[in-house]
Amino acid sequence: MRRVRTRVLAASSIVAVALLLTACASGGGSPTSSPAPTASASSSPTPSASPAPTDPNAPAGQCADDALEVTVQPSPDGGSAGHVNSIVVFTNTGSASCELRGAPGVSVVDANGTQLGEAAEQVEDDAPPTITLAPGGTAVAALSSVNIGTDGGPLGDKCPTVAGAGYVVYPPHSFTPFEVSADVPACESSTPWMTVTAVAQG
Repeated sequence: MRRVRTRVLAASSIVAVALLLTACASGGGSPTSSPAPTASASSSPTPSASPAPTDPNAPAGQCADDALEVTVQPSPDGGSAGHVNSIVVFTNTGSASCELRGAPGVSVVDANGTQLGEAAEQVEDDAPPTITLAPGGTAVAALSSVNIGTDGGPLGDKCPTVAGAGYVVYPPHSFTPFEVSADVPACESSTPWMTVTAVAQG
């Protein structure tokens, strides 16, 4: 009897193993187990390159950012009482004519590129003219700042001054910053001290 029982148990074990192998081969298994993740399920799609943002109010022939050179130069008028005047110059370095319209964005930054104080107040008409820049042509915007010196100048205590390392300029209707190195004082407060006009023919 002992020998017979051993054979029955052995046979039962073989049947159980066979059934288990069959279940695995047919995709069966414990209802609580999860399938291994596939590459498509566990990976995020590669993001596509986003197009540069555009301003719907820009002129139809808006100058491309990579076709512009930006500089800040002393104004030919030499300034006015209590003010230092400069001009922001946009030069078309491309091979085709392009257009600019309106006032640029201008602010003073430190050596790390951090904005110091308020950006220049944009002064322009409700319908500024569209300026066409031929290849090599220029458009200019007048930049005026209170002569704050190192002590706030006419603004006094309202304008604690710090040394700036340059300007950041955004062409009209552009979202691309251009960095222009310059030793320029800045008013490190919420007090406005700069204005910039719409571009005019250079």
